[in-house]
Amino acid sequence: MDSDLKKKILISVSVFVVIATVRVGFIFYARRDTGAGPKKPETTYSANLDDYVTPHKIVPYDVNSAKKELAGKPLWIKTGNFLPYYPYDAASHSVNFKRKVGLLPPLAKLQVKDVVLQREPVAIKPGQVAVVQKQIMAVFEKEGEPGTFAVSFGLNTGDDYSFSANEVFFFEDPHQLYKHWPADTWSAIEQHQAKQGMSELQASFALGTNISSDGVEYGNRTIEYANAGKPVTVVFEKNKAVTITPGKAQ
Repeated sequence: MDSDLKKKILISVSVFVVIATVRVGFIFYARRDTGAGPKKPETTYSANLDDYVTPHKIVPYDVNSAKKELAGKPLWIKTGNFLPYYPYDAASHSVNFKRKVGLLPPLAKLQVKDVVLQREPVAIKPGQVAVVQKQIMAVFEKEGEPGTFAVSFGLNTGDDYSFSANEVFFFEDPHQLYKHWPADTWSAIEQHQAKQGMSELQASFALGTNISSDGVEYGNRTIEYANAGKPVTVVFEKNKAVTITPGKAQ
């Protein structure tokens, strides 16, 4: 083998060794231990997870079946600041419709004691035919508020019963149903405060039922919430609150 060929082989081997050394060094540099430990994945929230939540529903067909479903169990208010509730006299088994206590706030927890039929007094004008219609009432106790109360969740006329229980109540703790929501979101909800980034559902949990909106496209509209007499207007874009303004919608 002549000297020129040996030189070319030696140069090629040297170049290969240099390249390999640089590559190995780069790999070790990229994988070096900085002392910070593995990076923890950030907790994120996707509204798509809400689509997988399937709240329990009940299917009562009369008062007795409703009593079997609800008596002795807790429930939570789904339509906050919407349902009026009244004092209930257990001794006389009667609801005092003349003295409304107030509106049940969002996610209020009620302990149901009984389900009863109660006829609300109605003034009949001369010549009018009285239709006997009764309210289907859930009798309950509420933590932090002494006494026994009642709230309507259906109507009875003759043999006909109509129930709105699935529309106005949760039968499981919403904190568990939506446990994938961030802690700061739940903190704002429990303080009945809307914050930027909330979805329409989360805002309703915080402020209650809306009283008006400027459109029908869910997640892309302006909604006014009564918020227990302290109106709040929220603008949603792509189902995220972008503007929150105290007061009524203009």
